[in-house]
Amino acid sequence: MLEAEIARLRPLEAEVAKLRREAYGAKAQAKAATNVANAAVAAKGPPGPPPPPPVFVSIKSGLLVETEDKAFAFKIGGRLFVDGGGTAGSPGNGWQGSVGFGQARLEVEGRYRPWFYKMQFDFANSTIQLWNTNLPNANTLTGPAFWTRNYVTDRNFLWGGWRDAYIGLQDPRLSHPLLAEPVYFKIGSQYESFSLEALASSKYRDTIERPLAVDAIAPFRHIGVAAGMIGKDNWTAHLGLYSLSFQDLNARPVNTSSGNAGVLVPAYNGFGTRNANWYQPWGGGAYWEVTGRLTWAPILDEHRLVHVGVAGSYHQPNNATAYSDDRNSAPGNRLGSEANVLGTNFLGTTDLSCGRFPQPVFFGTPTVTFNQYNAAANCIKDIEKVDLEAALSYENFFVQGEWLLANYNRNTYAAAQFAVAQLSQLGVAPSPTQGLYISPGNSNYVASGGYVQGEWWITGEEKAQSYDLKDKNGVTFGQLKIKDPFSKGGWGAWGLVGRWSVLNLNNGPYQGSSMFNNLLVANNAFGLFAPLPGTPAQITNATLLQNVIANSGIYGGYQQNVTAGLNWYPDNGIAFQFNATHVMSLRSPLNWNPQSSYEGGSHPTFLEMRAKVYF
Repeated sequence: MLEAEIARLRPLEAEVAKLRREAYGAKAQAKAATNVANAAVAAKGPPGPPPPPPVFVSIKSGLLVETEDKAFAFKIGGRLFVDGGGTAGSPGNGWQGSVGFGQARLEVEGRYRPWFYKMQFDFANSTIQLWNTNLPNANTLTGPAFWTRNYVTDRNFLWGGWRDAYIGLQDPRLSHPLLAEPVYFKIGSQYESFSLEALASSKYRDTIERPLAVDAIAPFRHIGVAAGMIGKDNWTAHLGLYSLSFQDLNARPVNTSSGNAGVLVPAYNGFGTRNANWYQPWGGGAYWEVTGRLTWAPILDEHRLVHVGVAGSYHQPNNATAYSDDRNSAPGNRLGSEANVLGTNFLGTTDLSCGRFPQPVFFGTPTVTFNQYNAAANCIKDIEKVDLEAALSYENFFVQGEWLLANYNRNTYAAAQFAVAQLSQLGVAPSPTQGLYISPGNSNYVASGGYVQGEWWITGEEKAQSYDLKDKNGVTFGQLKIKDPFSKGGWGAWGLVGRWSVLNLNNGPYQGSSMFNNLLVANNAFGLFAPLPGTPAQITNATLLQNVIANSGIYGGYQQNVTAGLNWYPDNGIAFQFNATHVMSLRSPLNWNPQSSYEGGSHPTFLEMRAKVYF
């Protein structure tokens, strides 16, 4: 039996020996091939550089060129918005009907790890006359009766021009276990991270215009430096230091155009005026501000979203005025009543910085120089802004809302000086019964407002799927994910949107009908039983009494709107929108023009349409 087993194993031993010989032969052949290859390499010299990585090119959304490892990318994009609309009811100072280009932009953005950049220019140069900003005339003073009415005819500003223009850094060495991505930095013209709706791109926004309070209070784009973080648990943080903006009324505020100013302006002398303590008449120095935002989404998946956030901003105006920094110094003056193509603006304060005016040379006696130490502005010490935001999405229903506040700390003494100087220019000696001319001296002024907005996507789209934590400006919403694109045989995304919004720029004891009644009393006190004008003496006396009312507070107006809209996104990059905005409540501004009527009973409805293409 043992012999039988040995006989059975002998063929196996032979097979193993054969395999060993074959393996040895293969090894020898491989070694020989290696030697041949090494000899060939030695003959040809050292190996060349590795081939470039594959490049991906797409024209689906603009022109995108990107390497396979995504380390390098370059994209050309743009957008074109065609707007039109009409007013049902009184258009105020706007148009009964109008058409125009809301935006016409080209942009370039890219990535060269760890660097990234973006440049964006808007060619839709919609020219706005400065009289819509309630600011005094710059150069064409024809006497006190002209400039005190706050009309402007000689200067315009353009909404078009540079928008985003920055370079950024996001280095992997700045990673942390709590972060989903490394910390990133940006420098240049960029959005300040403040307000969910302010950061929402107009490409994806589901109302044509932003709410009143957001447009009036949010800082939007400025030149500065910022840092951002994106956490693993759906939280973000953003902080930045900023100064001037391409969207300011005048980007060169200090002594702008003083070379061709009137004789009442101190002579321009290099980098300042002839007397360092004297008045700088053209807009003051550059301001700066610090802005930060924190957000968190405790619930986030494809069908549900809960988002909360808070933002704050500190603004130091230095001696800037509304001649340059009109968005802060004269809040509300750029508002288009949530239908910008129609240009109707019911709200707006006077220049809260006190601004510029023809400087009186003498006061009292010819040997006494009045107001020598009053610099331009200085009536605003600082501004603090706060924003609270929340959003909720459940399947095809979406709701978001915000509340915003801007607190102005003001220098009442500087405001009083400014008022007395204005009176002296009118040739009126100041007295307690005559009031302070268009210069409310409140130590604090608060502008506040908010909105609530709801959406229902009829075709089943879900807003939670477009929630974008990685946007370098801060959390926002991107392109809606269309379920059945029109180009593929579907009907695209159809949605209904509704919004209620409010903005209050009034601080003072007189509101609503009591304001109008007191103005009538002021007229009747001097025998005026009909609206102004009357005789020159009656107009002067009634105006001074009206100023007592006007200067009891700051009255920039109050407006409450409700909007209903329909959106159609047939495909990515194409959209059609319709909004109907009704003015529910209105209290017109008072401070900016003592000769204006108090328009508080107007309830127009603005109809606006937009066709947009973006890539």
